[in-house]
Amino acid sequence: MKKIIVLLAFFVVSSSTIAQIKIRPGVKLGLNNSRLQGLDNAESITGINGGLFVNFDFTRFYELQIETGYSQQGATVNRTLSINLNDPFFTNNRIEEDIDLQYLSLGIANKFFVMAKDHGFHFIVGPSIDIIVNDTNFNSTPIDLSFFGGIGYEFPFGLAIEARYKQGVIDVEDTYDSSTYNDVDYYYTNSVFQIGAAYKFDF
Repeated sequence: MKKIIVLLAFFVVSSSTIAQIKIRPGVKLGLNNSRLQGLDNAESITGINGGLFVNFDFTRFYELQIETGYSQQGATVNRTLSINLNDPFFTNNRIEEDIDLQYLSLGIANKFFVMAKDHGFHFIVGPSIDIIVNDTNFNSTPIDLSFFGGIGYEFPFGLAIEARYKQGVIDVEDTYDSSTYNDVDYYYTNSVFQIGAAYKFDF
């Protein structure tokens, strides 16, 4: 009898808690300013990011957001085609080349609201797993693990403006040299500043 009462009480509490969780889907779109840390003569490149998410509103202070989407990253590199010291114009042989890294990402964003409300100013922090889908002018590794943090402001009707910084921790270049059967000693990581807008639907 006691077990039945305990199970019934647990069911009631669990049902009440689940009923208080508000689940809202949404969309997000923004711009990236990215570069590859550790790569010489590299400059930042502009790309886009966007995707879908599901937001779980647990309390007035905290929301959990599962995100999936597309992110265009990389860098611009100054390369030298050839150097001829007898040619007075050899400095013109340098060109700019874009390294275009396109990822499909899965992230978990933890959103902490400052004013004890489910909207307004908030902090964002979480991890992301990025899977490469295109790597123009680069021999990339297939997966990158990143961590991101940022700030944002959400309006009562569901629109949010956010700025994030995402830092990769895995070497994004496949540096194995098949001609010498050795690993080349380089280490490049993704570094991305993101700004964009998101909208949560209220069904």
